[in-house]
Amino acid sequence: MTELEQAARGLLVAKRYRAARRLLAAQPDLSAQGHALLGRAHLGMKDFEPALDHLRRAAALDPGDIDIRVHLARALTAAGSPHLAVTLLEPLAAAPEVDPPAWEALASAYRLDARYEDAIRLVSRAVAAGGVTGQLLYDQAMCQHALGDAAGALAVWDGLLDSRPDLAAAWFQSHAAALQVIGMDNALDRLRRAAECHGANGKYWAFLAAYALLEGREADAEVIIARPLRDRPHHLALVDGVRALLPRLACDFRLFGCGADLLRHGVALAERTGLVLEFGVRRGTSINHIADAAGQDVHGFDSFEGLPEDWGTQPQGSFTTGLELPPVRPNVTLHPGWFSDTVRPFLAAHPGSLRFANLDSDIYSSTSTVLTALADRLEPGVILVFDEFIGNRTWRDHEYKAFMECAAETAIDYEYAAVCPFTGQVVVRVVASGRATQP
Repeated sequence: MTELEQAARGLLVAKRYRAARRLLAAQPDLSAQGHALLGRAHLGMKDFEPALDHLRRAAALDPGDIDIRVHLARALTAAGSPHLAVTLLEPLAAAPEVDPPAWEALASAYRLDARYEDAIRLVSRAVAAGGVTGQLLYDQAMCQHALGDAAGALAVWDGLLDSRPDLAAAWFQSHAAALQVIGMDNALDRLRRAAECHGANGKYWAFLAAYALLEGREADAEVIIARPLRDRPHHLALVDGVRALLPRLACDFRLFGCGADLLRHGVALAERTGLVLEFGVRRGTSINHIADAAGQDVHGFDSFEGLPEDWGTQPQGSFTTGLELPPVRPNVTLHPGWFSDTVRPFLAAHPGSLRFANLDSDIYSSTSTVLTALADRLEPGVILVFDEFIGNRTWRDHEYKAFMECAAETAIDYEYAAVCPFTGQVVVRVVASGRATQP
């Protein structure tokens, strides 16, 4: 490695990504290492296209360099293509010896590709080989939580925190499992531990404020907003989302820490007969939870090509499965294709009532397409679950906006029966139809 490349590496270690980019971009005829370092600088700035370009050049110049391949895989994962990262990394994990950077990158790619069982199996192999790392355990806990095993996830978090009590992200992540398994007091203790760690993410305070609002502790929420969050307005999205829910909380409203438990509760609330549908299937995790609880046939809709347009930092095509259909329960039927092409023909062939729908559609246009098609079936007792209703910075512009427009146009009355702040999921119960009563 040249002196210039060593200097660039030092800048990357210091997270001075712009300085590293300036240093390397001014150099003609970069080596494989030079391209790799420049790609990493772009990746640190979340500038994905040039990051991938330079890392691919580096891999072409030195195809045997494992470090370059791992960084290319990390860039693919960050750019919304974890399935491509998996293809790149799986050969590196075929050997029995644990290569921590490669195995950690693969576990992360599996998790972000919603291949949770594969990530857990990889970590189990690392444990058996005596090469498990804290990062691998972190990914295992997140995957167990996503699969609905909150108790198992909590046990892994606590084991990790025993050795890393200063790991703010682990205290934060564990609070949701603790909320589901132990209760609110323990969850709040974990959130406070997270918020008090050096350099902690300001969103931890936002969660404390949001829970205070949902528990009716308005004064506590205002103290947090006025003090720790005063100079962090960009972390108020969750608080604002919770405020939007408060006027319509159901008398039997419930708070969840685990999305799988919220889904099962939503199905249980749907006591009427009718269709059970999911819009946005991807790897099949949520539809299998629904199918296990529904006691009837379930229909899932997805293009399996990823997002049809950009969504926040996620580029078009993110969340694709490469057109691969997931394994699903025997009572699930999948309907591949864009919602605009599949939903109305399906409904025309199935004129019955609606019982339950899980809308994991993410973006406004997709959610609006589905709700417009379902509008005349939004009758009392229908349960709708939205996967990204609140929490992210653009929550007002997507699923929430589409539902607000639908509710206004159909004149339905509705209430919020449950929420999982950790995931952004919200359960909506239709209380009254907007249809005019005939004399």
